[in-house]
Amino acid sequence: MVACLTLGAQSKVTPYTLQWNLTIQRELPGAVLLETAYVGNGGRQQSRGGEGGFTLNQVHPSYLSLGNQLNQQVANPFFGRGLGGVLANPTIARSQLLRPYPQFTDVLPLFSNGGNTSYHALQVSFSKRFARGVTFEGNYTFSKTMASGESHMDSYDIGLSRSVADIHIPHRFVFSGVYELPFGKGRRYLSGSNPVSQILLGGWQVNGILTLQSGSPLSIGATNNIGLYTMAARANNNGRSGKKSGDIRDRFNAYFDQSVFAQPAPFTFGNLGTRVPDILSPGVNNLDLSLFKVFPLSERFNLQFRAEAFNAFNRVQFGGPNTTVTSGSFGFVTSQANSPRQMQFGLKLVF
Repeated sequence: MVACLTLGAQSKVTPYTLQWNLTIQRELPGAVLLETAYVGNGGRQQSRGGEGGFTLNQVHPSYLSLGNQLNQQVANPFFGRGLGGVLANPTIARSQLLRPYPQFTDVLPLFSNGGNTSYHALQVSFSKRFARGVTFEGNYTFSKTMASGESHMDSYDIGLSRSVADIHIPHRFVFSGVYELPFGKGRRYLSGSNPVSQILLGGWQVNGILTLQSGSPLSIGATNNIGLYTMAARANNNGRSGKKSGDIRDRFNAYFDQSVFAQPAPFTFGNLGTRVPDILSPGVNNLDLSLFKVFPLSERFNLQFRAEAFNAFNRVQFGGPNTTVTSGSFGFVTSQANSPRQMQFGLKLVF
């Protein structure tokens, strides 16, 4: 039986967030606006994981010294008292009796405070207003995001779960732009050309969005043999980094060094946090392109042609590796995370 508990108003603390930033703006030659900022954010008294991530019914770690005795079947002192669920049988695992609430399997608070988060970033952005057929903007972020974790290996010490957050993306760059080709009526070239040339060469516009992004941090999981009814189990690390470099196509069966991670011994905690900070899933390198042209039909009607290519260079973004240390495919990359190039064409009547 699982109990979900809503803490009383006097037990709850209102979460709050601290935010700060320092921003400098400068206009560069060519009417380009440059903005550089340090941005910080700190969350306090955030959720400790909520339902499924934090439990009030974990056996205390001080009982780990019992080892295999935690799994032994012992006489159930509650048997015969009309209680059902986990207390219905004449014998019961010793670990169940050592729980704070032995009549339940888990006690999951729906709202429970105590988690902290932090975010620090260098953010650089630049933009150019539309002039002479060109406009663009770009953003680069170098950041680090830390969190207490969402599923805890020890609900008595959530500090063990503190690590980089699942939304931690160290580097992200996005650039978008519009360029009107300088051909045709009113443009730099061929402005006085014949009508056929105007139809074929004039009025074209190219648009693009480029995204370059680091991957997200990995969580190295393990079989939960801790014996305390914890909500998660983490692997052990031998003190060396498992990070590997090089073309991912050469690392499909060893995306990282699997030998530095291991399944913890029974009745022990793994020494890893929720996520490994120096090993990231494959990143993003994507370019979307589009080509527009307007064909004037009359003073009131224009026909717009559109050709759009998503993932225009047909680059493959691979999925993350298997991160369960006891799996036979641990460290293997076996999936693709994006779609192949997709193209679409359209005509739109504008009036």
